[in-house]
Amino acid sequence: MMRSKAVSFLKGRFLAPLTLLLCAIILRGITFGNPMLEPDEQFYLFAGGRLLQGDLPYVDVWDRKPLGIFLIYSFFHLFGTWRILAYQIGALLSLWGTALIVRNIASRIAPMSGAFMAALLYEIWPNLAGGEGGQSPIFYNGLVTAAIWLIISRLPTISSCAYMCRKTGLEVMLLFGLAMQIKYTSIFEGLFAGISLLWISWQKGRNVRVTCINAFLWITCAILPTAVVFYSYWLQGYGTEWWFANIISIFERGHPTHLEEIALAKKILMITLPLLLLWPLRKFLNITFLPSQQPLVTFLNGWTLSALIGVAIFGTWFPHYALPLLAPLTLQTAPLWSVPIGRIIVILVACGGTFFGQTTLWKHYKHKGNKKIFYQIEKAITNNGSGCFFIYNGPVMLYDTLPYCKLSKYQFPSLLYFKSEEHATGINQKQELQHILEQNPLCIITQNPRDENESLEIRAELMEIIQKHYKMTYTWMRDKRSIVVYTRNR
Repeated sequence: MMRSKAVSFLKGRFLAPLTLLLCAIILRGITFGNPMLEPDEQFYLFAGGRLLQGDLPYVDVWDRKPLGIFLIYSFFHLFGTWRILAYQIGALLSLWGTALIVRNIASRIAPMSGAFMAALLYEIWPNLAGGEGGQSPIFYNGLVTAAIWLIISRLPTISSCAYMCRKTGLEVMLLFGLAMQIKYTSIFEGLFAGISLLWISWQKGRNVRVTCINAFLWITCAILPTAVVFYSYWLQGYGTEWWFANIISIFERGHPTHLEEIALAKKILMITLPLLLLWPLRKFLNITFLPSQQPLVTFLNGWTLSALIGVAIFGTWFPHYALPLLAPLTLQTAPLWSVPIGRIIVILVACGGTFFGQTTLWKHYKHKGNKKIFYQIEKAITNNGSGCFFIYNGPVMLYDTLPYCKLSKYQFPSLLYFKSEEHATGINQKQELQHILEQNPLCIITQNPRDENESLEIRAELMEIIQKHYKMTYTWMRDKRSIVVYTRNR
C-alpha cells in the first residue's frame, strides 16, 4: 500500500512536467544544431562572444537590445564548439520552465487537465511566431510569468497583510526589472502588475504614506537592473552611447507605411487569432468561476490586456513580436476544459497549432537554411583565402563561426539597409557602407533580389562596387530569393 501511494505521488508530481519536457523536445527537434534560425539570435550569440572578448555592446557591437540578452548568450558562448546547441537547449529549458509556471497559474482557475493543456499550447505556439529558437521573449516570458505567479499565489495574503504585500511587490518588480534588461517591452506588463499591487496596498488601509512608500520601493526595484547597467557604462565614459542605443534610437526608428503596417498586423493577428478567440469563448459556453477564483480571473484578464497593449504600442514589425502574448493567452484557454465542448475545441486548436507549427519549421528548414547550407556558405568564404568578409544581408552567425575581422561596429545587416533604420542608428547608412567597402573585404554576402524594406539608394551603392570589383562564387537558391557570396577580383 505504501509503495502504491509513493508511485501515485511521483506520477502526480513528475509525470506532467516530464511529459511537457518531452513534448517541447519533440516540437523543437528539427531546430537543434541549426545555425540558421532567426537572425536575431544569431546576432545575440555573436555579440555574447564579443562581450567575452572585451567588446562592449553599443560601443564596439551596436544594437538597441538591453545588455541582459547579450549576457545570457555570453554564457552559452562558454560552451565553445557546442555553443549553438547550448543556446537552443537553454531556450528549450526556458520554454519548458515557463510552461510549468503557466500550468501552475492555470490550475488556480481551471481543472489540472486544462492547466496542462494551457502549458502545452504555450509550448506549441512559439513555432508559429518565429520563436522556435532563442528569441528574447522565450527567456523573459519566464521572468514575467514568475512575477504573475507570485501575485496570484499570494493574492489572499497580500490583500490582508501589509508586510506580505510590500515583500511581494519588491520581488515582483525586481523580476520585471530583470525582464526589462532582456527586452523593454515587458514594461507594460510590469506597469499593470505594479498598479494592481498599489491598488491592493491602498485598499488594505487607505494609507497614503504607506502606499507612497510602496510605490517608491517598487519603482526602485523595477528600474534597479537598468540603472546598474547604465551606471556601469557611465563610469566607463560610455553613458551617451548607452542612452542613445537603449532609449533614443527606439523612438527614432522609422514607421512602416500604412499598407505595410496593416500587412504586419495581419501576420500577428493570424498567429494569435485561435488563442484570442478562445478567451471570450468562455462567456458563450457559460463557464463560471468560484467566488474565490473571481479575483484571480480579473487579474489575469488585466494581464492579458496589458500584454496586448504592449504589442500594439511597440508595433508589429515581425511575427516574433507576438511571443509576449502567448503566456497570458494560453492561460485564458484553461477554463474551457470545464465543459465537454470546450475540451474538444482546445484539443482541436492544439492539434492545428502543432500541425501548422511543424509545417512552418520544415518550411524554415528548407527555405531559411540549415546546418548543411551554412557549412557550404562557410566553405565558399574560406576557400577564397583569408581576409575580412562583409555580411550585407545573410547569416550573421558567420561572424561568430569564422575568424572575426571588424569592418564596422554595425554588424547586424539590416541596420545598414533598412529604410526604417535610416535615422535610428546615429550614422549615415550610405557613408558607413562606403567606409566598409573602402576596406576592400575579400567576400561580400548578400541576398538577391533585394529585401522589400531595403533602401534603393543603399542597394545601388553596393551593387555598383560589386559589379566593378567582385564576382559571384557561390549561390544558394531558396524559394524566391538566394544567398550569394561575391569574391573580390584578384
